[in-house]
Amino acid sequence: MYDRFIEHVARIAPEKVALLSFDGSVTFSKMDADINRLAQALLDKLNPLPKIVAVSYQQIHPHWMFLMALSRIGVATASVSDDSFVAAKEVAVLKPDLIISDALFDVETQAQVLVLDLEWYSEVIKGPEVKPIRLILDKNRIVRVAIASGTSEDKHRVDFTASMIEASVIRLAHQEYIEWAETEDAARYHCLLPTLGFGSIHGFLSAVSIWYVCGSVIMVDREQYPAAIAMLKPSLMIISPSQLQAIVNNLPTDVPPVSGLRLIVSAGYFSNALREEVRQKLTKHMRVLYVTSECGIVAGARVEQMSHDDMAGWVLPWVDLRIVDDEGHDLPFGEIGNICIRSSELVNGFYHDEEATRKQFRDGWFFPGDLGILDERGCLRIFGRADELYNFGGDKFYAHKIDRIIQAVPGVKDAALFSMPDHDGIQEPWVAIVRDANFDVDKVSEALQSEFHNLPNVRAMWVDYIPRDTVDRVLRYQLSLVAVQQYSAANKKN
Repeated sequence: MYDRFIEHVARIAPEKVALLSFDGSVTFSKMDADINRLAQALLDKLNPLPKIVAVSYQQIHPHWMFLMALSRIGVATASVSDDSFVAAKEVAVLKPDLIISDALFDVETQAQVLVLDLEWYSEVIKGPEVKPIRLILDKNRIVRVAIASGTSEDKHRVDFTASMIEASVIRLAHQEYIEWAETEDAARYHCLLPTLGFGSIHGFLSAVSIWYVCGSVIMVDREQYPAAIAMLKPSLMIISPSQLQAIVNNLPTDVPPVSGLRLIVSAGYFSNALREEVRQKLTKHMRVLYVTSECGIVAGARVEQMSHDDMAGWVLPWVDLRIVDDEGHDLPFGEIGNICIRSSELVNGFYHDEEATRKQFRDGWFFPGDLGILDERGCLRIFGRADELYNFGGDKFYAHKIDRIIQAVPGVKDAALFSMPDHDGIQEPWVAIVRDANFDVDKVSEALQSEFHNLPNVRAMWVDYIPRDTVDRVLRYQLSLVAVQQYSAANKKN
């Protein structure tokens, strides 16, 4: 179904650029013709047609083409990593009938695996034109399957119908035009550098919405982002704060700010220090969004409107949002509580997971597990996850607040709090730290003691990076797993 956005632009603006990379560009007419070629080749290969196909293709351009071609022949799609460790977890949640990969797919799965390498793909694309394929559209048919983002170890599959994708793409595209209408140097046609993985539903919708309005999508690997910014001149990036920090850290010093570049930062925390660094090195045009896989875009604001680093923006018109206590009772404005959401983009629940659905979908409301504050004007602030409110020694501590204090210590590149049980099974605080050259552990201790007199002794663990999901939430359970591994390795040495 979503291939129709490409087909539509190929009719009305065939020579507009759809795909852009260091190797050149591809027009909408070329992309649409290639989708037809690939769709026909897949029809010849797949008999009978599977219901859901997961694509694991290392190169971004062919990955998207497989998604579009499968959509054109009426098959729902998912995207999985080409990293076998990550892919194994994704496939276990997505439960596809078939996996199409460009190489041996080394993951234990009940799904069939079809290897169609780059040589096969290239031969199909070079082939003669084929008759366009167009199926009757069933708006209730599932067309895209994704994994809901979250911070727990348990992931959930969410199914999206044709009508849900259509509404989300159109709303996202028009929302962008409204938000940036008065921005100086705003591009007439978007050129998106996507940084959110298209395995996430928002990363997927972002690219499709750009194509819907005749824009271009840049196809480069993560390591090429700084070069792409300097040379391919994107006009739009949808990005998390940690990704943004990595980009500004690696930008060549002689690259001036990019004229007309707009940043949409998917965040619950966007520090003023990072905002200032981005203004100096990249662009002054930024806004923040609060997004969930289950509800779509919930709130947003331009950075010049931000009064707090944890401000997520104003709740959007098609969204109802409440702050409630643990019993579900509404809290007064200005009090921290559990966020619950109802919107026109709300999904019905999680695929084949009644327990998780009952827990997070109640009486028409979705509970994402985030803590927040709502004021009288409908402005939302995010205070982290409900399961990140730790109880140590009878006192409660917000993980995100401890994270920020440690991250501000000179010599700390990144940090995150998590908990581990001691020998008696009592949870105690641990912190994972990515160290810089001038790191001094005593400075970390001093910062924590000055802010939290009642915080028990904190154990430290050194890591190369802090794991985060697509919306920049710390995956604290992964840090616990790393701590167990490090502890076991240390015991074996002793």
